[in-house]
Amino acid sequence: MLKKKDKRGFTILVGLMIFTLFIVLGLALAPALKQVVEEQMADPVLDCANQTNQQLKAVCTSIDFLQLFVVVIFGLGGVIFMRLI
Repeated sequence: MLKKKDKRGFTILVGLMIFTLFIVLGLALAPALKQVVEEQMADPVLDCANQTNQQLKAVCTSIDFLQLFVVVIFGLGGVIFMRLI
């Protein structure tokens, strides 16, 4: 059987591995999502800067929220790290 200290050490090790996974995933996705957002926002068909059509405004807003996805990934990594401390 594992002792209590052994279980705690194993838990910290697994938690740090999961934390590292979230950080690497966030860093890998950030440039790709940034490129997609920049391409879509510059698209003359959408014209997100001067949009009056409600449907296209919703599309522009959802494109803006793609960047929030990376923030959520980093946040989850931070929550896991803070839980370990």
